[in-house]
Amino acid sequence: MTLPTPQDINVHDSLDERHACKIFLGKSIEEAEALFREHALFYHEDLMWMGPVAFRFYVGAAIRYIQSEAASGDSDAVNSFAGVLEFRSERESAELVPVAEQLAAICSYIVEHYARFDLTPEIYGDVRARFQMLQQTFLRQRVNGKAG
Repeated sequence: MTLPTPQDINVHDSLDERHACKIFLGKSIEEAEALFREHALFYHEDLMWMGPVAFRFYVGAAIRYIQSEAASGDSDAVNSFAGVLEFRSERESAELVPVAEQLAAICSYIVEHYARFDLTPEIYGDVRARFQMLQQTFLRQRVNGKAG
Protein backbone atom coordinates (compact mmCIF):
# COMPACT_ATOMS: atom_id res chain seq x y z
CA MET A 1 0.00 0.00 0.00
CA THR A 2 1.48 3.34 -1.01
CA LEU A 3 1.35 6.43 1.18
CA PRO A 4 -1.52 8.80 0.41
CA THR A 5 -0.66 11.85 -1.67
CA PRO A 6 -1.56 15.43 -0.76
CA GLN A 7 -4.52 15.10 -3.15
CA ASP A 8 -5.66 11.90 -1.40
CA ILE A 9 -5.78 13.71 1.94
CA ASN A 10 -6.90 17.16 0.83
CA VAL A 11 -9.63 16.50 -1.72
CA HIS A 12 -11.76 19.64 -1.36
CA ASP A 13 -9.08 22.04 -0.06
CA SER A 14 -10.96 22.65 3.17
CA LEU A 15 -9.31 23.90 6.34
CA ASP A 16 -9.84 20.51 8.00
CA GLU A 17 -8.33 18.62 5.07
CA ARG A 18 -5.34 20.98 4.96
CA HIS A 19 -4.77 20.30 8.65
CA ALA A 20 -5.00 16.54 8.10
CA CYS A 21 -2.51 16.87 5.25
CA LYS A 22 -0.12 18.85 7.45
CA ILE A 23 -0.27 16.16 10.15
CA PHE A 24 -0.46 12.90 8.17
CA LEU A 25 1.29 13.52 4.83
CA GLY A 26 4.22 11.16 4.45
CA LYS A 27 3.43 9.22 7.62
CA SER A 28 3.57 5.44 7.59
CA ILE A 29 0.98 3.35 9.43
CA GLU A 30 3.44 3.00 12.32
CA GLU A 31 4.04 6.75 12.50
CA ALA A 32 0.32 7.46 12.35
CA GLU A 33 -0.35 4.90 15.07
CA ALA A 34 2.12 6.78 17.27
CA LEU A 35 0.00 9.91 16.77
CA PHE A 36 -3.14 8.06 17.90
CA ARG A 37 -1.25 6.72 20.92
CA GLU A 38 -0.24 10.28 21.75
CA HIS A 39 -3.75 11.80 21.56
CA ALA A 40 -6.33 9.72 19.70
CA LEU A 41 -9.18 12.14 20.28
CA PHE A 42 -7.29 14.97 18.60
CA TYR A 43 -6.20 12.96 15.56
CA HIS A 44 -9.62 11.38 15.04
CA GLU A 45 -10.77 14.78 13.79
CA ASP A 46 -8.19 14.57 11.00
CA LEU A 47 -9.31 11.01 10.26
CA MET A 48 -12.88 12.27 9.99
CA TRP A 49 -12.14 14.95 7.42
CA MET A 50 -9.32 13.57 5.24
CA GLY A 51 -10.16 12.27 1.78
CA PRO A 52 -11.51 8.72 1.44
CA VAL A 53 -8.32 7.22 -0.03
CA ALA A 54 -6.31 8.59 2.88
CA PHE A 55 -8.97 7.48 5.36
CA ARG A 56 -8.85 3.92 4.04
CA PHE A 57 -5.08 3.97 4.58
CA TYR A 58 -4.87 5.69 7.97
CA VAL A 59 -7.87 4.05 9.63
CA GLY A 60 -5.55 1.05 9.98
CA ALA A 61 -3.36 3.08 12.33
CA ALA A 62 -6.35 4.01 14.50
CA ILE A 63 -7.42 0.36 14.55
CA ARG A 64 -3.94 -0.78 15.60
CA TYR A 65 -4.04 1.71 18.47
CA ILE A 66 -7.49 0.56 19.64
CA GLN A 67 -6.34 -3.06 19.60
CA SER A 68 -3.17 -2.24 21.56
CA GLU A 69 -2.88 -2.38 25.32
CA ALA A 70 -2.25 1.37 25.27
CA ALA A 71 -5.94 1.93 24.47
CA SER A 72 -7.14 0.21 27.64
CA GLY A 73 -9.25 2.72 29.53
CA ASP A 74 -9.24 5.20 26.64
CA SER A 75 -13.00 5.66 26.62
CA ASP A 76 -12.77 9.02 24.84
CA ALA A 77 -10.90 7.48 21.91
CA VAL A 78 -13.34 4.61 21.48
CA ASN A 79 -16.37 6.89 21.69
CA SER A 80 -14.76 9.30 19.22
CA PHE A 81 -13.89 6.46 16.84
CA ALA A 82 -17.57 5.45 16.79
CA GLY A 83 -18.39 9.02 15.79
CA VAL A 84 -15.81 8.99 13.00
CA LEU A 85 -17.18 5.73 11.59
CA GLU A 86 -20.78 6.94 11.83
CA PHE A 87 -19.92 10.23 10.14
CA ARG A 88 -18.06 8.61 7.27
CA SER A 89 -20.65 5.86 6.86
CA GLU A 90 -23.49 8.37 6.62
CA ARG A 91 -21.72 10.63 4.14
CA GLU A 92 -19.70 8.31 1.90
CA SER A 93 -20.60 4.70 2.52
CA ALA A 94 -19.57 3.64 -0.98
CA GLU A 95 -16.02 4.83 -0.26
CA LEU A 96 -15.85 2.47 2.72
CA VAL A 97 -16.63 -0.71 0.78
CA PRO A 98 -12.93 -1.54 0.21
CA VAL A 99 -12.32 -1.52 3.99
CA ALA A 100 -15.76 -2.73 5.12
CA GLU A 101 -14.42 -6.09 6.32
CA GLN A 102 -11.68 -4.38 8.33
CA LEU A 103 -14.19 -1.92 9.81
CA ALA A 104 -16.65 -4.69 10.69
CA ALA A 105 -13.81 -6.58 12.40
CA ILE A 106 -12.77 -3.63 14.59
CA CYS A 107 -16.40 -3.02 15.54
CA SER A 108 -16.68 -6.66 16.57
CA TYR A 109 -13.40 -6.39 18.49
CA ILE A 110 -14.63 -3.36 20.43
CA VAL A 111 -17.93 -5.08 21.27
CA GLU A 112 -16.09 -8.22 22.44
CA HIS A 113 -13.54 -6.26 24.51
CA TYR A 114 -15.90 -3.50 25.57
CA ALA A 115 -15.13 -3.64 29.31
CA ARG A 116 -11.46 -2.80 28.81
CA PHE A 117 -12.29 0.65 27.45
CA ASP A 118 -14.18 1.82 30.58
CA LEU A 119 -17.05 3.45 28.69
CA THR A 120 -19.41 4.90 31.28
CA PRO A 121 -23.01 4.85 29.99
CA GLU A 122 -23.88 8.01 31.94
CA ILE A 123 -21.22 9.89 29.99
CA TYR A 124 -21.21 8.23 26.57
CA GLY A 125 -24.56 6.50 26.25
CA ASP A 126 -24.70 3.02 24.73
CA VAL A 127 -21.52 2.96 22.66
CA ARG A 128 -21.64 -0.82 22.43
CA ALA A 129 -24.97 -0.60 20.55
CA ARG A 130 -23.45 1.98 18.20
CA PHE A 131 -20.60 -0.40 17.34
CA GLN A 132 -23.03 -3.29 16.90
CA MET A 133 -25.01 -1.21 14.41
CA LEU A 134 -21.83 -0.11 12.62
CA GLN A 135 -20.66 -3.72 12.43
CA GLN A 136 -23.92 -4.76 10.78
CA THR A 137 -23.64 -1.86 8.32
CA PHE A 138 -20.10 -2.82 7.34
CA LEU A 139 -20.98 -6.51 7.07
CA ARG A 140 -23.82 -5.64 4.66
CA GLN A 141 -21.43 -3.51 2.62
CA ARG A 142 -18.89 -6.33 2.48
CA VAL A 143 -21.51 -8.86 1.37
CA ASN A 144 -23.22 -6.55 -1.08
CA GLY A 145 -20.01 -5.00 -2.33
CA LYS A 146 -21.63 -1.60 -2.31
CA ALA A 147 -23.01 1.12 -0.09
CA GLY A 148 -25.92 0.28 2.12
